[in-house]
Amino acid sequence: MKTLIPLLVLFLISACAGHQTNSSAAQEEWLRLNREFITLYSGASYEQALTNARKGVDLAQGFMPRDNADLATSLNNLGVTYAALGRYEEARGPLERALAMREQVLGRGHAEVATTLGNLGELYVNLNLPSEAEDAFIRALEIRETAFGSENAELADTLSSLGELYLRRGLLEQGEPLLRRALAIREKELGPSHPQVARTLDSLAGIEQARKRFAQARPLLERSLAIKEKALGPNHPWLITTLSSLVEVFMAQAMVADAEPLARRAVAIGELAYGPGSVRMAHPLTALGNLMRTQGRFEEAREIYGRVLLLQEQALPADHIDIAISLGNLASVHYAQGRFAEAKPLYENALAISEANLNRDHGDVAQLLHNLGVVERKLGNLDQAKSVFMRALAMRERLYGMSAPAVADTLEALAITLKDAGDEGSSSMYRQRADAIRAQTW
Repeated sequence: MKTLIPLLVLFLISACAGHQTNSSAAQEEWLRLNREFITLYSGASYEQALTNARKGVDLAQGFMPRDNADLATSLNNLGVTYAALGRYEEARGPLERALAMREQVLGRGHAEVATTLGNLGELYVNLNLPSEAEDAFIRALEIRETAFGSENAELADTLSSLGELYLRRGLLEQGEPLLRRALAIREKELGPSHPQVARTLDSLAGIEQARKRFAQARPLLERSLAIKEKALGPNHPWLITTLSSLVEVFMAQAMVADAEPLARRAVAIGELAYGPGSVRMAHPLTALGNLMRTQGRFEEAREIYGRVLLLQEQALPADHIDIAISLGNLASVHYAQGRFAEAKPLYENALAISEANLNRDHGDVAQLLHNLGVVERKLGNLDQAKSVFMRALAMRERLYGMSAPAVADTLEALAITLKDAGDEGSSSMYRQRADAIRAQTW
């Protein structure tokens, strides 16, 4: 099972919208802390930024009135830093409080309200709350279009976030136009070498990867990596998404030797930025685990996937889609080692979570159905295998068309199952369909 492309969390830190009547010394100290926070956060010094944000909250809580714009900004800063560290539950309270305070102090249509809505939307994605995330992004989009018009870098932030959410949910046709619009705005407003341009390139590459068009994804990722390295340096955590995605693309193109240094570099950057025990390590570790599995290094892969699953179970809700990905990955290693009974419940759990979270016809759901069907056949459960394969076949036909290689994979698996069950006629029919597809694609 492949890795879903995660959202590259980038929170914009607003300047103070207005000051209250407080001592000038306290106000100057707050401004100094806020400027320092922006520098620390932008430089990915998240632990230091967290300390700074807490000081800002403590100071602004003494300002009058009690609910004030400076306190809202500091709460926003605190929330986004918790999120950057993968401490998602701790991020929620400060961000929701910042939103309510900004709405009260500044008005529901203020641009800074849109900023916090965008931050909350990103957080809700990580908390596996896609409906809440979509509502937040759409409201932020409406505010920003009213405030800034249709060609604005902040508007592009929201377009990108909403497009990434649709990508994550498998709604590619809805996500792609939003991402292309965001890219055009960012290239025009920020320049073609801005890190935000790279973020959108990553997401557009994710669209291509989801469509299994790896040759089209690769130049997008390579351009993104070059932009980030030049703008942010070689060890910035924003490189992790691009490096991990390139690993997957290289593996799909049978370039395993080129993929391994990228995978290990992504893991090293993540451990330096977040620490080895952060859930933010799940993405680069999963890419490395996938690479180990591809190379037949199954014990190494199983250890890595187990580490990822533990990190996620400690930090994420039990029904989070990322947990489903890790369950599926771990199941695939058990399968490769012939441990079909161990693989089955992992696939079943992954399928249940995925069906609850993803679009009705999603490639990951179809892959899990196919994999579960293979396991059921290996265990001799031929009726269950046939049922699961039929579901996978129908889904893949809707997703990829009647002549796609993935359809041929499931046709072949179904043909083998029916032959094992003694239904030679049906088996031959499905085998002929699969052979016809193979003849077209080879």
